[in-house]
Parts: sequence; structure tokens; C-alpha cells
Amino acid sequence: MHNVGSTLRHQLREESFPALCVRFLTRRFIGEYDHKKEMTYRCSRVVDQEAVELEILDLVCKDSTAASLESSIRWADGFLLLYSITQRPSFLEVPALKRLIDQTKQSLVVPTVLVGNKADLEIGREVTTEEGQTLAKDLRCTFRELSVAEAALAVEATVLQLIRLVLDQQRPLPDRRSYMLSVRHALTRKLTRSKTMQW
Repeated sequence: MHNVGSTLRHQLREESFPALCVRFLTRRFIGEYDHKKEMTYRCSRVVDQEAVELEILDLVCKDSTAASLESSIRWADGFLLLYSITQRPSFLEVPALKRLIDQTKQSLVVPTVLVGNKADLEIGREVTTEEGQTLAKDLRCTFRELSVAEAALAVEATVLQLIRLVLDQQRPLPDRRSYMLSVRHALTRKLTRSKTMQW
């Protein structure tokens, strides 16, 4: 089971992350939600020919205690940090939240995708694409800018990107000794071929 946490909706309209989840799960867009408590969505997906069971937690940060927030962060394997390009305060809250995630997970590499939502509302833009890219680089996140309302495929690609980051992190690293042996064998074969060609 792979757990994905949404961890930023302080300044966004309450429907932002639920809308993203419903888009991912059903490809439908529903713009109105009465959503005042955390929700967990469950689904199965095949990602790169691997069956993946997902639990996606929609966390209402402003109503969470510090202890419950840290507990939710420990629970999650990866994170979508969602802000609105039309609401700069939501963007400005991202760094502190990412620091909390890193401290709680006690890791320098936490699978995280920074998502700038409402890319269809260009006329009300308060956060540039370049600012989002720069912040993602500073926070060691990948970055996506999209419109949940208009781009079901972009939403799916974003969640799948996070799933791949989680899967890559959880795969065991190759055994160093066996890796060195395979490199040595490859070099030996190459040297043998070179000598054969010379003669």
C-alpha cells in the first residue's frame, strides 16, 4: 500500500484538493465541496506494469493539531504540495510545510511534487511559473503547473509522477559487491575483445 498525502490547503478554496482527487479517480471535475475534515481516498492503479494500491489523504492543515499533522506526515510515502497560482499566500506557505515534512520524515529525499493549480486563470495569476520552478528546485521537489478544472490528463500525470518517485525510492539499491563484480566482468569482456581485435 502506498500512501500519498496532500499537505497544503490553508489558503485555497476548500474544494481544491478534493477536486484533484476526484479528477484522478474518475476524470470528472466537481467544483463544489463541503469539506471540513480530512478524507482518505483508496484506489488501485497499474503503474509501469506494476500493480499499486493507493491511499490518498486529503489533509485540512488549518484544522489539524501539530501532533496530528506530524502523524499524517509520518503515514505518507509521498506528498503533493498544492498551491493556487492566483493566491500568493498559499505559495508562501509551502517552504515551512516542506521543512516540517523533511524534519518529520528525517530524510533529505522525500518524494514530493509541487503543484501550481488554476493555470487556466492566467488573468488572476499572482505566482509566476518561474517562481514555482525555482521554489521546487530549492526544496528538492519536482514541479507541475496545471488546471484541475480543465486538464484531467495533467492531473493523472502528476499523481503518477509522484507514485513513480515513491516506487523508485522504495526499490532496493543494487548490492554494491554484485554491482562491482558485474562492472569487472564487463570490463574484462571488453578488454578481451580488444586484444582479440588487435591480433
